[in-house]
Amino acid sequence: MYRLPLILAAAATFAFAAPTTLAIVNGQTITSTDAAAFMSKAIPGMTFDKLDPKMKRQVVDQLVNQQLIKTEVVKSGIQNTPQFKISYAALRDDLAVDMWMKQQMAKITVSDTETKAFYDTNKEKMKQNGKDVPYEKAKFEITQFIKMEKFKTQMTKTTETLRASSKVEVKL
Repeated sequence: MYRLPLILAAAATFAFAAPTTLAIVNGQTITSTDAAAFMSKAIPGMTFDKLDPKMKRQVVDQLVNQQLIKTEVVKSGIQNTPQFKISYAALRDDLAVDMWMKQQMAKITVSDTETKAFYDTNKEKMKQNGKDVPYEKAKFEITQFIKMEKFKTQMTKTTETLRASSKVEVKL
């Protein structure tokens, strides 16, 4: 009876364990959390823990090299140049637009009724190797297609509204 809370407590301890230090570069710690983040970008779906020891070492070496380069970049003072500040502002703005667009896309819903209607209307196109593709197999792709079409329509309306309420001078 008392074993369950102990087991849960032990599991929680492992789940929330502090990151493991993998390397220290000039006083800067590289942890298992850094390696996990690196892996999620480099090979989505692959985790650092699943790598063999040789591959783990390669990942850590790459992270060490990145840290050394970052330190050199800071020393160079490039972040204080006008060119960097202009480029950084543009990247920041592009990132904000990208995040906003993803938020807008996340708000779009596609009902099963819409998906099924699209499938039924385009059934003659729902073939693979000359055979009909069942609705359940095509549903995900159809949903994504409809969602993208709705997004394009929404963005067209948004930009038209913004243009109508703004002063735009195209000089081409």
